[in-house]
Amino acid sequence: MQDLLPSYFPTLALALLLTIAFSFLPERWVKPKTPNVSFSNGLLQALLVSILFLAVTLIVQRPIFSALAVSIFLIILSGVSNAKYKALREPLVFSDIAMFSQAFKHPRLYFPFLGLLPVIAAPIIIIALIITVLSLEPAMAFTAQRILISILAIVLFVFSARNLALRFTLTQEPDQDIERLGLLNSIFVYAIQARTPAHQKSIQSTLAESPFKSPIGNIDKLDNEKSPPHFEGIFSNITVIQSESFFDARRLHDSIKPDVLKNFDSCNQQSTQFGKLKVPAWGANTMRTEFAFLSGLKYQDLGLYRYYPYQYLHKMPISSIASYLSAQGYRCVCIHPHPESFFGRDRIFPQMGFDEFIDIKDFDTNNTFGPYISDQSVTNKILEITQNHESNKPDQPLFIFAITMENHGPLHLEKTTAEEQHSYFDYKPLTAANDLTVYLRHLQNADKMIADLTNAYSKFENPHALCFYGDHIPSMPNIYQQLDYDEEESDYFIWQNSKTRSSDSINTHKDQMISADTLAKTLLTLTGNLTGN
Repeated sequence: MQDLLPSYFPTLALALLLTIAFSFLPERWVKPKTPNVSFSNGLLQALLVSILFLAVTLIVQRPIFSALAVSIFLIILSGVSNAKYKALREPLVFSDIAMFSQAFKHPRLYFPFLGLLPVIAAPIIIIALIITVLSLEPAMAFTAQRILISILAIVLFVFSARNLALRFTLTQEPDQDIERLGLLNSIFVYAIQARTPAHQKSIQSTLAESPFKSPIGNIDKLDNEKSPPHFEGIFSNITVIQSESFFDARRLHDSIKPDVLKNFDSCNQQSTQFGKLKVPAWGANTMRTEFAFLSGLKYQDLGLYRYYPYQYLHKMPISSIASYLSAQGYRCVCIHPHPESFFGRDRIFPQMGFDEFIDIKDFDTNNTFGPYISDQSVTNKILEITQNHESNKPDQPLFIFAITMENHGPLHLEKTTAEEQHSYFDYKPLTAANDLTVYLRHLQNADKMIADLTNAYSKFENPHALCFYGDHIPSMPNIYQQLDYDEEESDYFIWQNSKTRSSDSINTHKDQMISADTLAKTLLTLTGNLTGN
């Protein structure tokens, strides 16, 4: 025991104290606001840093290296949070950690937002520091006694940190909570409180309030072996397009040519309802708007699960527009030209009532426009499935929920020419408008998708409804800043072909702003599927 104290604890304690002291510096850089330091905040951060430090030390047996590793981690954490805030107007939240592995599986969707220099320089600097410290610092001899003491300390600190985290009251607004708690603390407190029985009970109560809890009427799930009866005036085939980053970009500046969205304009004039759509996402986080549409639940009512709804909710019963329509006899198909495992959709979509998920495996990966599967390819897949269904099961209604990918950023990785810019602008609104030009390039393809689908559905014998909406506006922070643009809404419309017999939708045409969580219910009401609700 005498050997344990002089040779082990002084070095370890000094390195740990220096790490804790340094840990408050990166927190001062976190945007949008510098956190306030209180005793409880400081204590929680000291506990968390100690846990990280001791865990690394147990593995590498080098206190100085551990101090450096934890300090680098905290710097990276702050830097990534700031990069996210710049691109998406939101700092890091606890659910982002759950998506960590996706950054390496799909690096193009994440790393470019950090900037080219940090992505290249940071790994080189970190590796050089690690090699240098490992070569200069000899490993401590870890006896069983030392290991046991370190493990007991970690357990004690984890227990203390968890109990302290449960005492904090959260606003559930990341900006405000980071200002009160700090970045590291807020991530930990959110994660702990999200797992409490009280929060899980609360979210279960919220899920029980879904407007799609049970279908209206007495229409049972259809037997695949039987021919279903025809329900006059109730069933329309329904296609919903969640168009990546779609919004009427002409609101940005009057220099953008009107014909960029000429088909969208024409469709709005023929639609039952259209307008701006209030969405719970800005620049990314598609699944937030997606879940709001599918579930009909308000973003704010989801508590701490609002940031990444699919993270925990796949373990809970969820009613959705798909489960509602499935109970009415619809075949429900999701189409997304990306791996179905992204965001855990493969786990949660069957639970939400989808019969089939068509993902990237069912697309020709050569059919891209830019880096992703084209909107044209998704259109072709939708029409192929619709036509096959109409041929084989003409009396069974079909619900298709398609999630496009073409207009997904980062936009700045694609290049444009001066000639192309002239085709989108009457005059150039900015000195550097590359991101906006790239966006308009893909937006025109989304506009063509609208024309292709409405033209095809107009010729079909059965009633068809098309709901088209944007999940969020694109991440173009520099463009918005230069044009002084601060709106967050995307756009939507609900269009029906002439065969639709819903009395509620006859002679109806209105421009109305609604929220994503009410869009599906509005769609079902206008198609006659929610009569009496």
